Amino acid sequence: MDAEAGEAPLLSHQHSPNQVSSANHNGKPFNWKAPAIILAFEFLESIAYAGIALNLVVYLGKVLHGTTASNAANVDTWNGTTFLTPVLGAFLADTYWGKYKTVAISIIFYLTGLLIITASAIIPSLQPAACEGTSCPPATGFQNFVFFTALYLVSVGTGGVKSALLPLGADQYDDSNLEQSKKKQAFFSWFFIAINLGVFISGTVVVWIQQNVAWSLGFGISSICLIIATVAFLAGTPIYRVQLPTGSPLKSLVAVFVASFKKRKVEVPADSSILFDGNDADLTNEAPNKLAHTEGFR
Repeated sequence: MDAEAGEAPLLSHQHSPNQVSSANHNGKPFNWKAPAIILAFEFLESIAYAGIALNLVVYLGKVLHGTTASNAANVDTWNGTTFLTPVLGAFLADTYWGKYKTVAISIIFYLTGLLIITASAIIPSLQPAACEGTSCPPATGFQNFVFFTALYLVSVGTGGVKSALLPLGADQYDDSNLEQSKKKQAFFSWFFIAINLGVFISGTVVVWIQQNVAWSLGFGISSICLIIATVAFLAGTPIYRVQLPTGSPLKSLVAVFVASFKKRKVEVPADSSILFDGNDADLTNEAPNKLAHTEGFR
């Protein structure tokens, strides 16, 4: 009777299944504003990034007076780096920082790079002199250093953002809740719409402004978009569902290869039944979950 009496208050405080499924490990319920902010962030970030990337070859040629060959090589190198940095960002997000922290730290690099690029288009000393006839003095070593340092800061920043922002948005939904699971699928669609819409606007409006009005104004629009996105993202911090890093699969794969190398000379007993196969108590259906011991991958 005492036990039953002690359990009664607990029953009175139980939540409904929908309430339980609407909160993840950090206890925050689903809030539609969180994915909305993330979608707006991606839209503005896409405008900012495309405002730099789409017209980069033209800027290097018209403003920094680089040769066609060097401009193409520099842009290809930067693009390659930009597509590789999300791998590092994903590793840091999964293993150490988590998705929210990865995005927040990456924004610092991203915004710093954009602001420096904008400043380099405004400050005359950070640009080579204008062409006189067919004579176009190339950018100095310092001018190139400032611009390309800023450019690669953008590369590092966008790598962290692109690797962690979409998963962070997905974390806002609870897959155990059917309604939220459906909304999650819609979120993915809206996310890629935001990317393409941002690129379209940047490729038409911002690029036109850069080439016909002023490069500094075009880069300034990219910077303003990212500033607004950053403020909105940070303002949404209290409502985000933030999951702790769970570890990268890459780390487990490397561990397998390291262990295999260390044990390459170990003699395997003829009787495979005495080998350690993990905790059998954790296997709900023993036969399908175990693989036969073979010599196939010696």
